[in-house]
Order: sequence, then C-alpha cells, then structure tokens
Amino acid sequence: MIGVIAAGALLPACSKSYSPTGAALSLGDFSDQQLSTQQQPTAEGTNTALTMAGLGARPTPRLMPQRPEEFSTFFDVNAQIGSPVIVDSLIGQVNGQPIYADEVLAPLMDRLQATYEEQSYPAFVQQMKSLVSQQLNSFVQNELIVAESRAGLSDQEQTGLIAYVETIRQDAVRKRGGSEHEAARRLMEEEGKTIDEYIDGERQKLLIGELLREKVTPKTLVAWRDIERAYRSQIDTFQPKATATLGRIRIKTAGNEERIKLIDQELDAGVTFITVAKQAKMPKDGVWQTFQLPEGGLEDISLNEFYKPYLKQIQDGGTTGSFERGSWTMWISLLEVMRPTARSLDEPDVQRMLQNQLMRDRSQRAEWEYVNGLLQRGIHDEIGAMVNRALLIAISRFPPK
Repeated sequence: MIGVIAAGALLPACSKSYSPTGAALSLGDFSDQQLSTQQQPTAEGTNTALTMAGLGARPTPRLMPQRPEEFSTFFDVNAQIGSPVIVDSLIGQVNGQPIYADEVLAPLMDRLQATYEEQSYPAFVQQMKSLVSQQLNSFVQNELIVAESRAGLSDQEQTGLIAYVETIRQDAVRKRGGSEHEAARRLMEEEGKTIDEYIDGERQKLLIGELLREKVTPKTLVAWRDIERAYRSQIDTFQPKATATLGRIRIKTAGNEERIKLIDQELDAGVTFITVAKQAKMPKDGVWQTFQLPEGGLEDISLNEFYKPYLKQIQDGGTTGSFERGSWTMWISLLEVMRPTARSLDEPDVQRMLQNQLMRDRSQRAEWEYVNGLLQRGIHDEIGAMVNRALLIAISRFPPK
C-alpha cells in the first residue's frame, strides 16, 4: 500500500513539471551532478582532444548493411478481395531441418508471374506443377548432399572451409566497391541476395562439388577398349558414306510433245538442270532424292532396276536424255556427290572426343545413382507430398482467371 501511495504522490508533480516551490523542473534535477565528469563526451569533443594530443581522430565506425527482408518478391501478394492467400507454410523437413514454401517458391515467382499472364490457366497450372516439382527435387537433393558433405569433413577441413568462406566474403566486397554496405546493395541489385545468402550459396556449391567429385570421379575412368568400342558403335559418324543427290523432271507425255522437245533443246544447249526444272515447275526445283553412294558407283544405289541403264549414262555427271516410263517422260541428272572426310581412331582429337564423351556419360549416370541412393537413405518427408503442399500455396497466389 505504501508503494502505491508514494507512486500516486509523484505522478502529479512529474506530469505538471513543477516543484512544490513553484519552480520549473528540468532533467538535471533528476541527475547526480557529482557524476557529471563521468559523462561520455561527444564525438566532436573526442576528436578534438585526440588531435590536440598528437593522435589521429577516431575512425568512423564501419557501416553494416541492414539485412533486407528475405524473399521480398514472394511476399508481394496481389490477392483478390475475399480470396484466401497462404503467404508461407511449413511443407516438410530434410534431415530434421524444416522446409518452408518460400524457400522453394521464391526463386520461381518472376517466371510464374510471366507465365500466369501469358498462358491459359490450365496450361499455367501444368507448367507450375512441373517447375515446382523440379525446384523442390533440386532443393532436397542439395540439402542432402550438403548435409552429407558437412558430416564427412575433418576438423582440418572444417577450418579450411571457414577460411574459404571468409575469402569469399572479402572477394565479394572487394569486387563491389570495397565496402560491405556497397557490396550488399550491389548484390541485392544483381542477384537479389544478401551477402550472407550469396556466401551460403557459394559454400554449398563447394561442398556439393567436392562430395560429387569424391563419389563420382572414380566411376568415370575410361579404358582404351572403351574408346575402341565407342568408335565402332559410331563408325557411320567417323567414316560417313559418300552420297549422291539426283534431280528429276517428270511430265505427262500425251499432249506435251512440244514441251518435251523444248526441254531437250534447252538441256542440250547447256541450260542448267535446276533452271529447266524450275521453269517446268517441278517440286523442289527438280531436286529428287539423296542416296548413299556404294563403292560400285551410281549403278549400285538403292533404286528401281528400271533406272539403272540411265544412271550409267550419268555416272560421271550430267543429265540423261529424255526417256519414257508408262505415261510419263523423264530426265534424271546427277546434281551432287558428297564424299565426307573419314576420321580414324588413330587421330588424337578423335580419341579425346570419345574419352570426354564417355566420361561425361558415366559421370551423369554415376551422379544420378549416387543422388538416388542418397534420397533413399536420407531422412525427409515424401517429396510428392511436399510438392503438393507447395502447389497449394502457389495456387492460392494465382487464382483462376
């Protein structure tokens, strides 16, 4: 009771700012004047005193950037009145770590917004399902790989990782103006990330890359017999067959006697086959078919036996005279022969190309097998269920049009 009465007695005096004697009260009346010499001096006073003592002025404190709101784009919700919008929600967990919808959806929002405006709603929903599924699968895989990589680091490697992260920070600042404040501003403009998010991303890249190299690289070794087998399986690529392209003019014989005579005259006079065929309004200006050219020459190409005698006429090029088949009159011309350069397995470039191809294929297969095994062993919610939860949140932001 005494405490209540005392407090009540003080309130009127403080609220009116007057003492019992009627004099106005100031802040100094509530301070101990004997402690005034212990008050902290101003920044200007400190610098003056340091300068008079022959010392430099106190350095300006380093400005630390204010951490912006993460996923700001994701939270710019343009909801319709009366329509519920789920801003964020827990959609699952990976190795005991919670996964929130914004971590998966935020990187997709610009693309989803553009697709939402350009496509029909059913098409948009199908693409959104595909994008969210891909993004979530990638997110879960990265989390599992990073967790496994961290768990396998020795104490010395942990120390090295810390030093590496600090080097990344210093380089990021140095390349973007030299101050952390300016670096933070530029990173947000360039990549939409804070410095911490940028550094964490680089650290994850290192951990993922090192672990995959450790698990995948031993399975990408290529023996010489593998290169020989690959060469034989692609023999048509390295030793392609020669080809011959034939042209053909074909017109009805009956009623076109004068036209046939004119075509013969033009070809005999040296007018090019393509020009004559174009004037005759032949499909593709008379270009007929391209055939593999056997070692026996033009006569051995895969074509009806009826044509073989006429092909013999143009074995070395040129155009046949007119000939008839059924109710048609025709001319055939050898337009082009292509003999690509064959490449031998003895060539170092061919060996390197095949080796790189085999290593790339084996690396992709080994990486898929490792990641798939990691997904089977990892502790995480069922990915399909997480995708569905993320989709519900995404759909709430993009209602039917």
